[in-house]
Amino acid sequence: MDQRNDSPQQRLSLLELLLIWEGRIYRSRVCELFGIGLPRSSQWIKEIRDLNPTWMQWDSKSRSYNATADCYKRFAKSKASQAEISESLSKYLSMVGLPYASAMNEGEGVMWSAVPSITAPSPRIFSCLGTAIRQSKAVDIEYMSLSEPAPHRRVIYPHSLVLAGRRWHVRAYSEPHQEFRDYALGRIIEVKPLAQISNRNRYDDLAWNTKVTVRLVAHPELSPEQARVIQAEYFRGTASRVETCRAALVPYFIQDVRAAMDTQTQHAPDYLIAVENAREVSKWLFNR
Repeated sequence: MDQRNDSPQQRLSLLELLLIWEGRIYRSRVCELFGIGLPRSSQWIKEIRDLNPTWMQWDSKSRSYNATADCYKRFAKSKASQAEISESLSKYLSMVGLPYASAMNEGEGVMWSAVPSITAPSPRIFSCLGTAIRQSKAVDIEYMSLSEPAPHRRVIYPHSLVLAGRRWHVRAYSEPHQEFRDYALGRIIEVKPLAQISNRNRYDDLAWNTKVTVRLVAHPELSPEQARVIQAEYFRGTASRVETCRAALVPYFIQDVRAAMDTQTQHAPDYLIAVENAREVSKWLFNR
């Protein structure tokens, strides 16, 4: 990742992520991540030190700047939401990558993915869709689905690429169906760019623009002691967690956190979390 041309603000944000999630920052690590030389890395580290002098302390033994308590004050329970922390971690993992810890892996890694990624999209398809979105143009795709397993073509007007769980989707207006739908990138065989400008965009997508509140609680079948474990793990010790989600993405969110919508049929311990306001949320779940 070569960040030589990034703005000072952007590179400081990246260095801040490195300091926060690795607990230290040092020249060779900065060189490795950003593809720069040692003099340049020293300059970058000096910039973040000058901006936040109380966030790090030099450790001569490890020859690195270690994060101080001041660096983490913003993540105190009263100052940062779980969503903010999750977003920060997501950005960090995107920056450094997360290798799959197979039995054949060697090296000195600290963090690993327990499972391999089997749903990485085709770079060609991903980039073609991204270009179409940026240019507000339609595309012709060859697609397969469970309801129509045979490959077939359709014209869509894409407006967003979405990572839902481990799968990438494109949110788009379907010309044949005359509605907005999600298309799994792994089921797209081919994308052909079209010259025509999209006549539907994200502002026309009701489900994309509708905000839905999802209230998560510990499954009511858990004992009080078990519920406290779940609350500590997922809700930072509070009784519940409230998330605001785009209506179009609610089904993916519920699936990803494995939350019970019907606690009469979805029992603990198979489900540790439940959606407390299931009646309000249910109308946005998949209905086809």
